[in-house]
Amino acid sequence: MAASLGLGARSTVTPSVLRKMVWAGSNLGSYAAAEEALRELVGVSISAGRIRRAGEQIGAERVAERNLAVERFKELAIPQQGVGSRAVEPPQIGVISLDGGRYQRRDHFGQQDRPPGQNHWREDKVGCLLSMTGGVQESDPTPELPEWLATSSAVAELGKLPEKTAVFQPTDALPGPSSQTTDQGLYEPPKLVSREVLASGKDAESFGWQLACRAWQRAFPRAGRLAFVADGAHENWTIQQKHFGRATPILDLMHALSYAYAAAEATGDQTAYPGWARWIWQGEVDRVIGVLHDVQRQIGKPPAEASPNDPREQVHRALVYYQNHRSRMNYPAYRRLGLPLTSSHIESTVKQINRRVKGSEKFWSRPTSEGVLQLRSDYLSDSAPLVSFWLRHQARQTGVNTYAQVA
Repeated sequence: MAASLGLGARSTVTPSVLRKMVWAGSNLGSYAAAEEALRELVGVSISAGRIRRAGEQIGAERVAERNLAVERFKELAIPQQGVGSRAVEPPQIGVISLDGGRYQRRDHFGQQDRPPGQNHWREDKVGCLLSMTGGVQESDPTPELPEWLATSSAVAELGKLPEKTAVFQPTDALPGPSSQTTDQGLYEPPKLVSREVLASGKDAESFGWQLACRAWQRAFPRAGRLAFVADGAHENWTIQQKHFGRATPILDLMHALSYAYAAAEATGDQTAYPGWARWIWQGEVDRVIGVLHDVQRQIGKPPAEASPNDPREQVHRALVYYQNHRSRMNYPAYRRLGLPLTSSHIESTVKQINRRVKGSEKFWSRPTSEGVLQLRSDYLSDSAPLVSFWLRHQARQTGVNTYAQVA
């Protein structure tokens, strides 16, 4: 049966074409690219405007389903929220990770009362729920800092500093057989089994509930091991403490090292970073904090007008960063438990979301952007949530009874 998109007499399309329109509009770089792809690959001529409107409608339906699931999750008793859905098997290792992307949204387009100085750039929240597998070891399998982390350009990039040394390993890798061996063996990061993706332009409070609800649906509360990995943003850890208190909190290792790199560069001591990095790797961040206190006393505290490149400011930022996150930097314990040390999965996911929504020439309205973010994350999720959605959508079009599901 053909589906009506509410676009007028010529708007009726088959369910198959509708799915193709939504896929192209949600995953390709623009609606114009979606129009061209449908014409060249499928032989269907549909305007970019119609593709956009189809995506808006279907995206709104998915957002409504998501919001309903969140409200039903909130209504569960706290003990039920802490158990997780029984509809799926829990992962051996459940990893929650989140970060933010950027996109342009015209909340005040054409309005004279637009807040002064406000630009169009907004942050979208992106989350990953990673089902993983991995073993536990009796002691730290890799107690010594891998050489490539002491010289990696990836750390210099995060620290926004010029590259000064060669790259010996891929930036998203951790020590493997070719890079280091020890009497105890090697640290092997957990292996990814599946990934669920969430993305939203809502505030952190709302996104925290979305993340918690989806984690409940995927039985993460019943995971054998549970970890929460993120960079140092305050709102990340607010979400962790509110919704994922049982998860082991892990500060992304590469961000932790980048602050040491920046502070060492600020002091002009080229030999400081490898030693500080080794302490961080070995879970001895208090030693780094002690040294930075001494350095700060020697060079002085930054004045209020200090620039970001002022050595006093860079040392101060590193000192505050480590003091705030010292409880999330027990990397030897995380390696022993077979947990991830970096947020590389969420960072790559943010890039995948950005490919659709970010661009200097792309401007979104609030409802349109929320629908696209939802659909884009649906397509990136390994559980393929749109497969069951299309069945529900078609049932609504034909008048067949269907049942909304939380799990």
